[in-house]
Amino acid sequence: MYRKIYQFILLVSFSSLTVIGCSSRAEKNQTNEPNSQQQTRPNIVMIIADDMGYSDISSYGGEINTPNIDALAKAGMMMTHFYAAPTCSPTRSMVLSGVDNHQAGLGAMVEYMASNQKGKPGYEGYLNQQVVTIPTLLKEAGYQTYMAGKWHLGKQEGFLPSDRGFDKTFALLDGAADHYTKRGYNPARPVASYSSNGEAVELPENFYSSDYYTDKLIEFIGNDRDDQPFFVYATFTSPHDPLQVPEKHTQKYLGQYDVGWEKLREQRLQRMKELGLISEDLELPPRWKTVQPWESLTPEQQKYEAKTMAIYAGMIDNLDENIGRLIEHLKQIGEYENTVFIFLSDNGAEGANRAELERWQTWFEKDGIDNSYENIGQPNSFVTLNPGWTQASSTPFLWFKGRVSEGGIRVPAIFAYPGVIPIESRSDAFGSVLDLMPTVLEYAGVKHPGTRYNGQEIYPMEGRSLEPVLAKTSDRVYNEEETIGFELFGYGNSALFQGDWKIVRLIEPWGDGQWKLYNIRQDPRELIDLSEQYPERLKAMIASYEEYAQEKGVIPTTEVLYK
Repeated sequence: MYRKIYQFILLVSFSSLTVIGCSSRAEKNQTNEPNSQQQTRPNIVMIIADDMGYSDISSYGGEINTPNIDALAKAGMMMTHFYAAPTCSPTRSMVLSGVDNHQAGLGAMVEYMASNQKGKPGYEGYLNQQVVTIPTLLKEAGYQTYMAGKWHLGKQEGFLPSDRGFDKTFALLDGAADHYTKRGYNPARPVASYSSNGEAVELPENFYSSDYYTDKLIEFIGNDRDDQPFFVYATFTSPHDPLQVPEKHTQKYLGQYDVGWEKLREQRLQRMKELGLISEDLELPPRWKTVQPWESLTPEQQKYEAKTMAIYAGMIDNLDENIGRLIEHLKQIGEYENTVFIFLSDNGAEGANRAELERWQTWFEKDGIDNSYENIGQPNSFVTLNPGWTQASSTPFLWFKGRVSEGGIRVPAIFAYPGVIPIESRSDAFGSVLDLMPTVLEYAGVKHPGTRYNGQEIYPMEGRSLEPVLAKTSDRVYNEEETIGFELFGYGNSALFQGDWKIVRLIEPWGDGQWKLYNIRQDPRELIDLSEQYPERLKAMIASYEEYAQEKGVIPTTEVLYK
């Protein structure tokens, strides 16, 4: 069966959770009742950026100022071959459940469900009841659980964050929104929904998404801690469009991107080589057909585009500043040293320049949105990244968010745990969002209930704990024969990994609908198809993918809803 790697996990059903020993800071305890020993268990802080490209932060080759994220990288381990789903809600379903998105309820995003998928098991469009979540298990094991930011896993009663294990929440229930107001993120969803502890709520004055989410998390954590450890799920909506940020952050980057997207790609590629993230002989892939040569733009267009990238950079700058605020609070209350930090992006950079579409333009005119050069980045504006900047954010990979190519699913991932994870370390081991739940539970000393929870059958947790890699006691948690599959949005958006090998199937304009075979270690750009050279390997990996698709309940479709 596909993923035999997971069979060692959860073969026995448990009637209740147990707390188990896991690290030098975890104490053994055989009940769910908190006691004096549990205070030694670590806090868990999981930080998720939204639509941030692999090379955006400076630790991964970017020019954007991210000292706080960089400090986490220096305090722990950077993973350079870490994978998410191609888009946000499927990723988040796997993060919180440890179960493949096709079983957790997000076989497709609710906004892009094909007609033959609607109503089918695994395609509910919300985090279903066949999975149990990280906050649920940690809460029952004595943790306090806090969440602020994007949810995108269900808007109805029974499926809100407060229903899935969180004690205190402030959540954007939709997939995105204006960063200053309740305006939605597209013409079909013009108003966003927010929830505070399960109740619908209006936004306060002077709201800005990243700032306010951080305020709420600091408020939830508080100053006078009791003996309970805590789990923080910080799900920021930056740098997801619309591109908006307080002016001071944009000002820091005005002029920096006047060089254009081709030069920016070259600069990032060189920094990645200097950092040892890619091989010295790796060359830039060709400019995407959707990207105009920078020199073909008029001076006015160049000025406008350079400012949009400055706003995008400012959003990441602001995000980093807020991560610093959260970390500083933990230091002030004496909790930093006993906290596991996990930072990642939920998928690759956005490559669909939606703001240029006619229906968006009609919406902007109706709503009085001002996208003049002087106003972009402000509350009453709505701009998105040009694919030229997206290709720079994806350096050196192919494609972007929504695709199972490396640019869509390989994401920055940083793990830090003072005194436990070696400082300034790096790993090129394969890891994915399915591995986060096993990792978190191991550090917290909590066992998953298996295939039954509260008398109901659930899917067993998948993935593997990354603790051996993070502790540098092993250089991998998957061997070269084990396979991991990905699929989203139908027939032409599928992939499967096996060691250094990857097969990919993409429809036009990103591919021709046929399976391609790549050695991802030697060719992370996915440019050299080795199908004819290794036909038997291709055949075997396709068979493994079909087994994966059948086991996980993938429902193929030819409808192209997400572009």
